[in-house]
Amino acid sequence: MAESDEEWEEAKKVNARLIELGETTVVAIQEYPVITNIKEMLEYDCKDSAEALPMMSKSLALFDDDFVSKNMIKQFIVDEQEHYNWIKQHLNLISRV
Repeated sequence: MAESDEEWEEAKKVNARLIELGETTVVAIQEYPVITNIKEMLEYDCKDSAEALPMMSKSLALFDDDFVSKNMIKQFIVDEQEHYNWIKQHLNLISRV
């Protein structure tokens, strides 16, 4: 499955969970810079992941009494960590070339 498809599936899960909890979903579009090469794209994504991981880990404490949401966030953290590791590996390969 493509990365964008995985992101889309995660967003659908979050929206479905919010609706189950009686919340209203909000769509926000994140601004993305114009990137002209692969290394620059990986560096941007690496920075983004590095910032997201601590925030995601912090959010776990907010769901101590919500097993379903907490498990969902735990899976998002695992996925994000794998993505971060993949990016770091590829940046390392680029630096060797």
